[in-house]
Amino acid sequence: MSHIQFQVPAFPTLIKGGYAVFEKGKKHFHRTFTVLDLIYVKSGELYLTEDRIPYSIGKGQYIILLPGFEHFGHKGCQVKSEYYWFHFIIPTNYEIVEEGITNWADIHESEGDYEHPPSYRLSIPCYGEIENTSFVETIFHQILHVDHQTPDYQLRQQLFFQEFLLHLQKEACKIPSAAEKVVEEVVAYIQAHYRDEVKMEDLANAIHFHPDYITRCMQKIVGETPNHYLNRYRMNQAKRLLATTDQKIANISKEVGILDSTYFSKLFKKMEGLTPIEYRKVILRR
Repeated sequence: MSHIQFQVPAFPTLIKGGYAVFEKGKKHFHRTFTVLDLIYVKSGELYLTEDRIPYSIGKGQYIILLPGFEHFGHKGCQVKSEYYWFHFIIPTNYEIVEEGITNWADIHESEGDYEHPPSYRLSIPCYGEIENTSFVETIFHQILHVDHQTPDYQLRQQLFFQEFLLHLQKEACKIPSAAEKVVEEVVAYIQAHYRDEVKMEDLANAIHFHPDYITRCMQKIVGETPNHYLNRYRMNQAKRLLATTDQKIANISKEVGILDSTYFSKLFKKMEGLTPIEYRKVILRR
């Protein structure tokens, strides 16, 4: 995996960005830029070749195309595809290396003093998948929708772009954010206690965070509330039991922490599109 490695400050500078949609069958034409070109696919899939190497960039993935290399679409989109693109430059020297930085502490190269700033080295994969897509897509939206009526809007775009690069480095180093750490604790608690009555108050007391903050973290990272995650986890456990045992529906309902089997059946139908009995029949016929 190639990484683009560079020192900061100065940070890479955003030139221009945009949002585009390719209808089914459309593909990129041949281009060679003198700047770096970042492409992030929000939905669908793009097929690009750079320097005779073909890439498939799917939903939630990105590629950084390098200056001086021709790139083009070697295949039309199979479905309607939406993507963000950003042109930028790196004002300092950079190099392409095969091994990136895996330890977050290693980005700090030297301390500053009264005359010189501290020095950092970032090492970002040229091709990869974003883990926290909602966070990144929010940043891209902010970059493109900054109020253009204010004289500092381009400076604000630069700040958002720098925030994105730092996030990309953190993901490459597998550094979870504060919200991600909260979500990890919520998920662990729910998976350990889903057979019991799970109250938001008990969850908050267990991981020592306010219920509102927990909910915001869950919605930001996984896109759902703790209660919805709990129900989805319970339904997944119920599906496993329906497929591998001959237990009665009422017993399975209790096994996954729902004492009212009627409510369980209604919730299962709402979330899975089938009643528990219908689901079992479909699974056993396979």
